[in-house]
Amino acid sequence: MPDTEPAPPPVKPAGRPVWGELRAILDLVLDFSFKRFVTPQLIRVLYALSLLGALLGTLAWMFGGFKDGITHGVFTLVTGPVAFVIYVLAARVVMEVILAIFMIAERSRRD
Repeated sequence: MPDTEPAPPPVKPAGRPVWGELRAILDLVLDFSFKRFVTPQLIRVLYALSLLGALLGTLAWMFGGFKDGITHGVFTLVTGPVAFVIYVLAARVVMEVILAIFMIAERSRRD
């Protein structure tokens, strides 16, 4: 009889793969019973898209100001980062309020 060791069990990834995450979200979106909310799972994606839009808008504002002259360009170059930080703070607060509303709805549904 040959001396062989059993094969080790397959290693599972630490987190859910992207395809599994997308499939879970798609299952939630196509759930016509509305027993579970999809927004808490999508809030990170919405926040990331919001930040990406803010970044692109800020860059367009900052460098587009130079079309109107050097003074306006310097003004937009200075005010762009300030506006970005204010927008990021506002977007975060809005996302947290939305998430809090959905958490309240989930807890009140259980009771």
